[in-house]
Amino acid sequence: MRKIIVSAVFTAMLVFGLASCGSGVASMSYSDYDLDEYIDAGQYKGLTVTPYAISVSDDEMKTEMDKVLQEAAKSHDLKTGDEIKKGDTVNIDFDGTVNGKTFEGGASDGFDLTIGSGALIDGFEDGLIGKKVGDTTKLDLTFPKDYSKKNLAGKDVVFTVKINSAKRSDVPSKEEYVKGNDDYDSVEAFEKAIKKKLRNQKEETAIKEQKQALWSEALDKTKVKKYPDREVNAYTELNSKQIDTYAEQYGIDREQMLKQYGFNSEEDFAAVNQDSSKLRVKQEMLLEYIAAKEGLTYTDEEAETMLQDMKSSGYDEEAIEKQTGRTAEDYIHIELLYEKTLDFILENAKIKGAAKEY
Repeated sequence: MRKIIVSAVFTAMLVFGLASCGSGVASMSYSDYDLDEYIDAGQYKGLTVTPYAISVSDDEMKTEMDKVLQEAAKSHDLKTGDEIKKGDTVNIDFDGTVNGKTFEGGASDGFDLTIGSGALIDGFEDGLIGKKVGDTTKLDLTFPKDYSKKNLAGKDVVFTVKINSAKRSDVPSKEEYVKGNDDYDSVEAFEKAIKKKLRNQKEETAIKEQKQALWSEALDKTKVKKYPDREVNAYTELNSKQIDTYAEQYGIDREQMLKQYGFNSEEDFAAVNQDSSKLRVKQEMLLEYIAAKEGLTYTDEEAETMLQDMKSSGYDEEAIEKQTGRTAEDYIHIELLYEKTLDFILENAKIKGAAKEY
């Protein structure tokens, strides 16, 4: 059985992302092909998809509101003599000894630790709660039996800890947050906005899953009569070059790089590379076919908006070509066709069955 690989090189489902590197991929328009000679497009209108039902629980509301309030928190320095509480961030010097001797990695100065983070072994952080800024205290603890360092596993340890300083995060209440935020005129408005945000996120996920299910079905119903050598060869070559590029970046040879991706041989890689490239070409041909058949187009403004969005993420035209092996125009073309086609398939689908809960 051939391996199914989810990686930057290969995708089992259509994700036209910034994944490849190199150049030389043929045009994405397929404008010089009569696609009826290459594919027999199956049903893509009137497909059936499961409906969805959206609800937002009280726990989800609380979690999201707590997150917003935490992000709005401001911290202040505690004074010498102030007691440490859970959630405080302390700066400490500590020295850990086993059988009276400091062990490797057991001592540090100026270490920042948030109480309750679980960054250190059980009992360490709890042992500082109630202590005061400026205190030096001893913590008698025991390393877990499954501790990663075998020579310390299950051993008793004594930590001498000095609390140099501490900060406390002041999390506002809902009322305080609203009072200092021009976006909301009441707590009710704040809660309503949070609920709307969560509903929108869930609906976005639900619709995305509907589209992906429909697209998979449309692909399954489509038969390829023959593959265009130009595009398939371009993708297989690009994927192969990418292995070499990554190998060079990581300072290893090609054979080692293939093993990193789970390939035991060049033959193993070549088989998956061929299948992956053909799948990608099949998807692109079906996109172009449906778009032409149904008159699906996009505007220059939409293309420019996508380009500007990519530039704001650090990808200009040169970077797009380097990362995808396509011109920016070709890359954006296929991305927008993907969006338009999936919208069309969903709009023309039949919603049937028990709703999936989100």
